[in-house]
Amino acid sequence: MNVAIITAHAGARPGANKHIWPVHGQPMVQYPIRAAQDARRVREVWVTTDSEGIAEAAREAGAKLIAAPAGPAGDPVGHGDVVKHVVEHIDAHVADLENVVLLLGSTVYVDSEIIDLALGILEDRKDLDSVMTVWEAVDDHPYRALQISGDGLLESFGGSRKVARERPSYPKAYFYDQGVWAFRKQTVACQDGLEPWSWMGKRIHPIVRPWVTGRDLHSPIDLFFSEHWVQHPEVVKKLNEDNH
Repeated sequence: MNVAIITAHAGARPGANKHIWPVHGQPMVQYPIRAAQDARRVREVWVTTDSEGIAEAAREAGAKLIAAPAGPAGDPVGHGDVVKHVVEHIDAHVADLENVVLLLGSTVYVDSEIIDLALGILEDRKDLDSVMTVWEAVDDHPYRALQISGDGLLESFGGSRKVARERPSYPKAYFYDQGVWAFRKQTVACQDGLEPWSWMGKRIHPIVRPWVTGRDLHSPIDLFFSEHWVQHPEVVKKLNEDNH
């Protein structure tokens, strides 16, 4: 049995209610919920949250709920610890749990097809621990990353280093795109996977998607892109076709 887990921590930081910001008339968190519900390979969809507003939107969409764990004195709990807690809770209540799809509650950039693809790879490849969607960096390659020094000036990220000016000479670099994590339930017990995603195990298969960046919701510009993504499915279809 495969399940989907959507993490939607609110907390007290700015943008705490981003998971229920309306996107095309629908709370943001309901997009990953419904994508998981439409996936053929997912049997149950769970949402973990510390917000009653998010919980209400999740219930309305038909998801099961589990409260997010609280740290000592109510301190925030790291994402990896939340994932471990939720998987272990579900495993204790579901006799035949095998694989887990983990989605963020603040993105519209997932659908049932990408979820089924990730789970299908995991089911076909018994040598894998997990599957992750990523994008390939070009202009925003790590070699071109900058940081601001103590005197307020820009410098190369990580200190002085010699870097070629020609981008084609760089080794290819990839970033998680805020899309899909799919992993075997036992990987969360080990917590020795690729950092910072310790629950993913060591053998992670990439699904390279065609857009240049992940779009977890952080600011009004991300909301703008999310609205247009939902309103223009023909663009999404064209992007996916161009990638094959």
